[in-house]
Amino acid sequence: MSTANATATRGRPKSTAKKAQIFEAAVNLFLEKGFDGTSMDEIAERAEVSKQTVYSHFRSKEDLFSYCIAEKCVSYELSPEFLDLERPVDQMLRVVGRKFTDLLHSDDAIHMKRLLCASAEQSPVLSELYYEAGPKHMIDLLTDYLRRQAERGRLKLDDPRTAACQLLHMFLGETHLLRLLNLRQTVDQEAVNDYVDACVDMFLRAYR
Repeated sequence: MSTANATATRGRPKSTAKKAQIFEAAVNLFLEKGFDGTSMDEIAERAEVSKQTVYSHFRSKEDLFSYCIAEKCVSYELSPEFLDLERPVDQMLRVVGRKFTDLLHSDDAIHMKRLLCASAEQSPVLSELYYEAGPKHMIDLLTDYLRRQAERGRLKLDDPRTAACQLLHMFLGETHLLRLLNLRQTVDQEAVNDYVDACVDMFLRAYR
């Protein structure tokens, strides 16, 4: 291995660690101060890196915000590589439902959604960034999964995207609303899991 290649190999973990520091700092600051109240200088300071390092990973604050939303989905295994087409459809959808509701009910997700709803009229661009990186990502992810299972003959769907939206909105349920309105501080995980199972059963009665 050449000296240049060895240096590059050694550099990657350090770069990855710095990106993780930036991500953690940005998430915390966005939740504390909102998007408009957070600067790239503050993110760099909180992450203990230079502003130049922040910009070496992210072109803009908007780019960083989108990354934070998308990375939260990945951290809950809500990305294409985690959807197993060989696994029975009912089992896979139950797993998706549990992971999706875990994310929805998390303190970070609830707080971020409150902030975005409060600023939606003043910051429609921010709402669009959130929608593209979060909700739309989930709709697209589930749409592709359902379409591929329909092609295999396991589901009967005329419109996979409509079906994906129907299932995801069923998953929202009462618990999410109560959390969003700050009427419930804790989540009864067993009750949520039972609710997810009921949603999947109803969905498959319509589309299997």
